[in-house]
Amino acid sequence: MRRALLGFLESALQFILFSNAYIAFCAVVLCQTTALLFDLRLPRSLLLFVFAGTLGSYSLHWYLTDVPTDLSTAGALRLRWNQRNKPLLLVLFLLSAIIGLRELYALKTYLYDLFPVVVLAFLYTAPKLNFWPFLALRRIAILKTAYLSMVWTYVMVGLPLLINDTTRHFSSMLVVTWALNWFVFIYSIAFWFDYRDRSDDGKSKWLTIVSMLTNQQALLFFRGLVVAYVVTLTALFFQGIPPKTLLCLGLPMVLLVLSARRLQSPLSDYVYYVYLDGLLMIPGLLLAINQ
Repeated sequence: MRRALLGFLESALQFILFSNAYIAFCAVVLCQTTALLFDLRLPRSLLLFVFAGTLGSYSLHWYLTDVPTDLSTAGALRLRWNQRNKPLLLVLFLLSAIIGLRELYALKTYLYDLFPVVVLAFLYTAPKLNFWPFLALRRIAILKTAYLSMVWTYVMVGLPLLINDTTRHFSSMLVVTWALNWFVFIYSIAFWFDYRDRSDDGKSKWLTIVSMLTNQQALLFFRGLVVAYVVTLTALFFQGIPPKTLLCLGLPMVLLVLSARRLQSPLSDYVYYVYLDGLLMIPGLLLAINQ
C-alpha cells in the first residue's frame, strides 16, 4: 500500500513538472512579482495568456526534442517521461494554443505588445524544425540561453508594465534596472541547466556558451553573473526599493550561490525542475506574504 501510494505521488509529481504546468505557474508568479513591486493590477486574461503561452511553448519544445538512444545522459528522467508521453505533450500544446488565442483576442487592444512574445517563443523552438530557414537558426543556438532569459524577462517585466489596469508612470531607470536584475537572475538559473548538459551539448549540434568553456571557466562565468546580480540589486536600492523588499528579491540568489557546489555534481532531475525553477517564484511569494 505504501509503495503504491509513493508510486502514485511520484507519477503525479512527474506529471506536474514534465507536463510543464509547474513552469507555467512560475511564469504567472513572475508576472505578479512585477505587479506587486510596482503596485499594478493585472487583467485576468493576461495571466491566462501567460500560463497558456508558457505551457504551449514548452510542450511543443519538448515534443520536438529528440530522445537519445542512450538514456543514461543528463536529464534522462524527463527524457524517458517525454518518450512515453509524446501524444500528451502534443495535446497540451494544441489546448494551450486554443486558450492562448482566445485570451489574445480578449487582449486585442494590446496586440502590438503581445505579438512579439508569440514570435519570440516560436523562434526559441524553431531550430528543432528540420525545415529551411529554421535550420539556419542552429548556427546561433549558442546564444539560446541569453535569448531564453530575454524572453522570460520581457514576459515578467515588459508585459505587466505594458498591460495593466492602472495609469501610473514609472522611472525608465527603475524599469531598466529591474529588467536587468531579472535577466541576470534567470540566466544564472539557466546556467546550471547548461552546466548539467554541457557534455552532451558539446557532442551535439546544440552548442551553448557553457559547453564551450572549461569547468573552471564556466564557474568563473557564473561568478560574473553573481557580481552582475549584486550590482543591479544595489542599483535597485538607489532607485528607492526598500531594504525589506530587496531581501525578498535577493534570497533566491543567495540560495542559488549556496547550492553552487552541490550543483556541480550529478543530481536528480527533481533538483532542477522543482528546486531551480522554484527559485523563480520565491520573490513573488514573499512579496505577496508581506503585502
